[in-house]
Amino acid sequence: MFNKKKNILYILSLYFTSSISMLLGLGYAEDWSNKNIITGIIFFCCYLTGAAHRYTLIFLLISFSILSLYFPTGLIYGKPTAEVLNPLLHTNKLEAIGYVLALKDYLLIPILFICIQYLIYRIVNVNTESKKSLTTIILFYFFTYLSLFGISITNQSINEEAPLKNIISAYKIIQKQKEELKKYIGDNANIQINLIDNRDDTEVRVVIIGESVRKDYLSVYGYPLNTTPYLNTAKGIFVDGLIAAAPNTEQSLSRVLFKTLPDQNKIYWGVNFVSLANKAGYETYWISNQGITEYGDDIFYALAQSANHIQFFKKGNYSSNDTDDEEMLPIVSKIVNSNIKHKVIFVHMIGSHEPVCYRLGNFQPSVKTHNEASCYALTIKKLDLFIKKITNILNKKKYKLMYFSDHGLSVEKKRIFHTADIYEVYQIPLFYLDSEAKEHIKIKKMISSLNVLDLYSNFINIKTNFTNEKYSFHSITELKDNPDPLIYWKNYKHLSSIKNKQPPITDIIIDTKKSVPK
Repeated sequence: MFNKKKNILYILSLYFTSSISMLLGLGYAEDWSNKNIITGIIFFCCYLTGAAHRYTLIFLLISFSILSLYFPTGLIYGKPTAEVLNPLLHTNKLEAIGYVLALKDYLLIPILFICIQYLIYRIVNVNTESKKSLTTIILFYFFTYLSLFGISITNQSINEEAPLKNIISAYKIIQKQKEELKKYIGDNANIQINLIDNRDDTEVRVVIIGESVRKDYLSVYGYPLNTTPYLNTAKGIFVDGLIAAAPNTEQSLSRVLFKTLPDQNKIYWGVNFVSLANKAGYETYWISNQGITEYGDDIFYALAQSANHIQFFKKGNYSSNDTDDEEMLPIVSKIVNSNIKHKVIFVHMIGSHEPVCYRLGNFQPSVKTHNEASCYALTIKKLDLFIKKITNILNKKKYKLMYFSDHGLSVEKKRIFHTADIYEVYQIPLFYLDSEAKEHIKIKKMISSLNVLDLYSNFINIKTNFTNEKYSFHSITELKDNPDPLIYWKNYKHLSSIKNKQPPITDIIIDTKKSVPK
């Protein structure tokens, strides 16, 4: 009797542990509420009624084990929404490796969970009678459906954010976005433009879109190690205070490169960096070291296709080439030195995207890299050299160059990964170099990346009915401070909602000389 009671308590403890694991692993803990207690009870009821028959146990083992594969993602990013799933669907082989490496500390969790599920199956199956109540089996499938899809009756819902329901909803949102993108991205009929300065004789304009670069790792912005020897003294305007629109590439750049209305949660796909330049009569070139999806329907591939000329170095599927950013330089040089005047060149880097040590490629640092953080800092130094080489190519031309990054990363010594919950992830660099510039200017001004399109419009010497002409690199000091800009992660919210801070790691060696610009 005692052993039987002890065995029941042991099984119930496994049920309870598994139910809590499901809640945490599927992201329910991200925004905890009393409704989640009900969800936990539903999971628990699945286990209780699953003991009805061997086949219900097998169904439970398989279905919950498959769901556990999401646990590493759910623990960091929350429930499987469109914002979480879209970047995963558009990843390529190398990015997938980076993603796995970033989650390596969490990969044992689903394995452990699956082992517990198998243990439950073995223990309970031995004690399962050959015949059980049909009612219990029906209840099992009811609770399982409830756990996976939820249920809604009139205005009431139970487990409204069930995992499979979320995945289906996310897929529909992603598909709707793709349809809108394809329909409107080539539509610039409503754009009205006027030149700002008829005397502007700039020959080449270059827009460099960085990847995963945090401002606080650039010595030009105060990092104590010399990561930007060229930019430290480069002639131009360096803005200290640009806030990323979102913590990942897809969510950020879709709101930076396109006209966005946060109050309406609307993106005007037809009003973007390329369409404005095309409308103004520029010859446009898009050069990218970012991947595209196997199906060619990625947002940025669609944007690139609207340029007059396009060059992608990665195909974005499992046969992708692992190319270095430097391989874009000969293409840039060829375009710059062509006879075509009045051109805009877009250069989309892979930059500091994880796995960061791999990004160093043939770059030979002066010291040995000791950890992930030192690799990250060295990718910044590699970026500095890349910018220097671009300006050398532009040297004999009248040019303007602007650089900004999409977002930052969580940087630790042992791992580097995407996260939405660290303040510094949203602190990104923005600077402007000009062949006519005479001095190195630093301006401390907090600006939302949602206004970068306004800056860009002025950068290409036009004002439009969709952009704010007050935004100009030369008049940034006159702008009102935006102390709490909007950011986007699953919904729009203010930067002040991000409470976690992560100062840059400085106990790494970049070179023997420390140099910080004054």
